[in-house]
Amino acid sequence: MAGGAAALAMVSGNMATAGIVASTTAPISPPTSDSFIVWDVDSDGTADFGLINSSTESASLSERNGGRFVAANSRTFAGFQKLASGFVVQSSMAGYQFFYSAQRIIVTSSQGIVTNLAAQGWAMGDVGFFGFKFTSGANTYFGWGEIDIHGANEGYGFTITRAYYNNTPFAPITVGDTGSAIPEPSACALALLAAGGVAAYRGRRKQVAA
Repeated sequence: MAGGAAALAMVSGNMATAGIVASTTAPISPPTSDSFIVWDVDSDGTADFGLINSSTESASLSERNGGRFVAANSRTFAGFQKLASGFVVQSSMAGYQFFYSAQRIIVTSSQGIVTNLAAQGWAMGDVGFFGFKFTSGANTYFGWGEIDIHGANEGYGFTITRAYYNNTPFAPITVGDTGSAIPEPSACALALLAAGGVAAYRGRRKQVAA
């Protein structure tokens, strides 16, 4: 039984400390028509962000529930800072913040980048990094993503091409860190490991009896 328990402990430990996880709901873009969709980063059924296509605002992002983007402390609204690789996203960041209240951010309008985003390092045709946090239950998780702000040949919208988060609650994450890419085990895998442990135990009992 010890072998099965050890196997289960090992897998359970991997689940608890899996670390950096890729969001399976990216890439994601605003709808092609005048509408919106939600981005559930960790697929827990809670909308963390919204992606909006509007006839008056072209393409926008919105923060929902506990979802927030990293913004510079100098920003009082429309915070969506372009970050460098190596930036650490966490609860306290020197010179940066998460807004307390949810915001809506116009990314592109009238076939160009809006002034608010240009002031935060963004330009049409950019592929760059951003930081975010979101909540699931009582826990907060930190992550980073990559966004492609389209040019003329791509419809002037944007696509969040990839995103990663630290699945340890309240633990920081470094922009660019993709982790080990080891998937978290399913309930089926756990059951198989448990069965293997029991089989090994029975095998040892037969050897002793012989």
